[in-house]
Amino acid sequence: MDKDSPNQQPISVLEDTVTVAEVAKQVATPPEPRQYTRKEIGQLRRKYVTIVNGTVKACGHADNFSKTERREGKPPSNNCVDCWKAYFMTSVDLEGIHVILTRQGVRALIAQRGTKFAKMFHGFLAACLLPALAAETKTESPKIEGGTFANGHEGTEVQNPSDTQ
Repeated sequence: MDKDSPNQQPISVLEDTVTVAEVAKQVATPPEPRQYTRKEIGQLRRKYVTIVNGTVKACGHADNFSKTERREGKPPSNNCVDCWKAYFMTSVDLEGIHVILTRQGVRALIAQRGTKFAKMFHGFLAACLLPALAAETKTESPKIEGGTFANGHEGTEVQNPSDTQ
């Protein structure tokens, strides 16, 4: 093939080149955002946003004190004995509370956690932990004076000691 053959057309370099401005314009325009349906939005909310709390089996109240990002370390907001028992059994460092009580006393626990927490822990200690300790060591269960946890009536709300006396 020689250079002057009529079948070959000369290639124009200027026509095949793309300018930088054209490439930048194509890259700079973002694609159209996807339009979600109402059903898809609900599914995404349930998957990523909604927090599903469990329930305390003994009383049926919502378990809103489990260790989630928002509620971590917060006690139950009610006076239900079963909720507080579940809270102490699952979400509280019992050894840490024991250290505070033995080294610094009740006033330090009240200062750190509050009066309601101290009252409920006192009742939990008298009603649940001491009998378990006595059964484990096979000795007589020690008694704590002034325990208000269930007041001898299982499943009832905890009463303020000033109301019951």
